Amino acid sequence: MRLLNLVIQDFRNLELVQLDTDARFVVFAGENAQGKTNCLEAIYGLATLKSFRARRNRELIRFGADVARVGGAVMDEGIRRKFRFTVSSAGRMGEVDDKRPSSLRSYFDGIRAVLFCPEDTAMVRGDPGGRRRFLDRAAFTARPSYLDIARDYRRVLDQRSSLLRALNRDLTQLDIFDEQMAHLGAELSVRRQAIVRELIPHFEALHAQIAGGGKAKIRYRSCLGEGDRAEQASRFMELIGASREAELRRGMNLVGPHRDDLNIEVDGRTARAYGSQGQVRSVVIALKLAELQAARARGDRLLFLLDDLSSELDQRRTDQLLGLLGDLELQTFVTTTDVERLSGLPQGSARFFRVEGGQVLASGDG
Repeated sequence: MRLLNLVIQDFRNLELVQLDTDARFVVFAGENAQGKTNCLEAIYGLATLKSFRARRNRELIRFGADVARVGGAVMDEGIRRKFRFTVSSAGRMGEVDDKRPSSLRSYFDGIRAVLFCPEDTAMVRGDPGGRRRFLDRAAFTARPSYLDIARDYRRVLDQRSSLLRALNRDLTQLDIFDEQMAHLGAELSVRRQAIVRELIPHFEALHAQIAGGGKAKIRYRSCLGEGDRAEQASRFMELIGASREAELRRGMNLVGPHRDDLNIEVDGRTARAYGSQGQVRSVVIALKLAELQAARARGDRLLFLLDDLSSELDQRRTDQLLGLLGDLELQTFVTTTDVERLSGLPQGSARFFRVEGGQVLASGDG
């Protein structure tokens, strides 16, 4: 998969940007607060129909404009398609070849991306919700059909939560929600376990290369344990039955995959409590690269977005990372304040753009 060109209009501080991005590495360089990350965020929006920074759509639209648009042509397995991401006060919309797709799944079958940004390190030290979001994003990136499962589970979870809080509870309706939640929760758990199994061998090997030592492990802690969908659904129903009295008393959902966690260890100790800043960075980068390698093993090619490379790694680790990315043969978009740090890029593989005050200027290939 390769993004051949990019058009950004009224997105953040970018009034109109038109770029030829047909290169293995595309580098946005410049000082801070000039718009480098906005370029990366625009590509992320095109690939995911969401932002990795903004909570409100209005934040994505340039001051004085009503609509922000991002478009580009994607070449994948010899097929060229045109994608567009539009943000307005009415919401966000994706189009493929100038048409609304039949479903979000059909949109994401054509374009997907993995992002690494400095804020991702909070995933390791933060609460389990951040690690669950990583798992859900990885499972969706691997198989877009996961989006439907996750949304349906959240819908039933919210409906059940409302019923538990209601003064006049319909226990018959609660039984129906229990069965739906058990079925969807088991599917969610099985899908998460599958993506973790895919990531493990790649993650362990990549971490050893990036960190230069130490052994890292990841393990999905599911309240439903192991087993197939039927076994996990049955176990979920048992947990729901055992907790019903407490749930009715407290008016909230107390058990389910929405409370699961991803255990991350370095040298036998939990990274959340004992990992150094350097170890945490290495873990997160290894996790992101493991997604890319797992995709390659499935026959997929994803876009990789790497924000603020200059601040995250020393020169040795930067060179190692660039070498690993070169071996993966995928398209990578990088932002940096220091182009000299990218001397390890494969010769002739990169296209450079200088970003100044919302203007994006071509500065040559390398």
